Amino acid sequence: MKSQGLNFIKHQVRIKLEGFKPERLISQAAAKGILLRQIHYKDETEVYFTVSKENLRTLKKLAGSKYKFTQLKEGGIVCLLMKIKKSKVVIAGIGVFLLFFFSQTLFVREINVIGCKTITETSIRQMIAEEGLYEGALRRFDCDAVEKKLFQNFDTIVWAKVLYEGGYVEVRISEGKQAPAMETENRKPCDIVCEIDCYIERIYTYKGRSRVQTNDFVRKGDILIAGTVPIEHPSYPVEEGKTMEHYVHADGKIVARVPYYFSFYAEAGTTEKRAETLLRQWIKENVPEHAEILNKDFHFDEKEDKIKIYGTIETRQRVGVEKEIVIDKQKRGTEKNPDRG
Repeated sequence: MKSQGLNFIKHQVRIKLEGFKPERLISQAAAKGILLRQIHYKDETEVYFTVSKENLRTLKKLAGSKYKFTQLKEGGIVCLLMKIKKSKVVIAGIGVFLLFFFSQTLFVREINVIGCKTITETSIRQMIAEEGLYEGALRRFDCDAVEKKLFQNFDTIVWAKVLYEGGYVEVRISEGKQAPAMETENRKPCDIVCEIDCYIERIYTYKGRSRVQTNDFVRKGDILIAGTVPIEHPSYPVEEGKTMEHYVHADGKIVARVPYYFSFYAEAGTTEKRAETLLRQWIKENVPEHAEILNKDFHFDEKEDKIKIYGTIETRQRVGVEKEIVIDKQKRGTEKNPDRG
């Protein structure tokens, strides 16, 4: 019965059967395993049903000359394919449509740049074009490489993301304040340390040695990029258990997710709208201006004549401050300091 069902789906015909007591033939068909569907009796001598093309031939042999078969219409996948095959215009149209649809998935049709403030959209487009991302380009660009290019070339960018769907691409950026230019004659050796507890999201090390990885949780004061770099070269042999180091002015860009915990009180009867106003003021005073707010979660706790408002705010922001390395010349090249790894 399973194969008959499949045949029915592949190529089916609607039949008008005329003759004396047509139910006899239908009963014989059922006994032979011939599947008939959508059976409709018009009267005692006329009945309509749907059957597969293959089973129709068997049914006609079974009926002999006692009944008259009239084919009303055909259907099914095979029938549809046969019709399409006969029409060269349809085939050509389908081919052109498939070619057009497929080409749309291979090429970048549109790029939308979101988040520009001080940086011009033109300069963003010129920069990403160097990594192969431009309208009309094949979709061979590397999203991570494009994001890294933006980080490296624009100091004010604290977050960048490239997203695409089909031929549509979005380049999203978040800008912060311009990093102060360092005086070239005063680039003393330093580490870059974290100034707040956070979760590392991205780290780009330009000079020095990275001490953390993506998704690491770091606390205030932890070294993110070390300015102390070990010398590992056969030209500088050292005794076992000792190491040679040189010092650099650590440089890089670190983006992190930072949780802020807040708690303050308001007068009894404070509405939710008023509480949101107070929260915005707290954010303005405690969260850096360049931070991108990802999530806000706050609660009310009514206590006697006042209401406690508390919760968390999660941001995405650039972290890391310079901390000068105090070099003890007498210990340079001696046993490695365990605190510096």
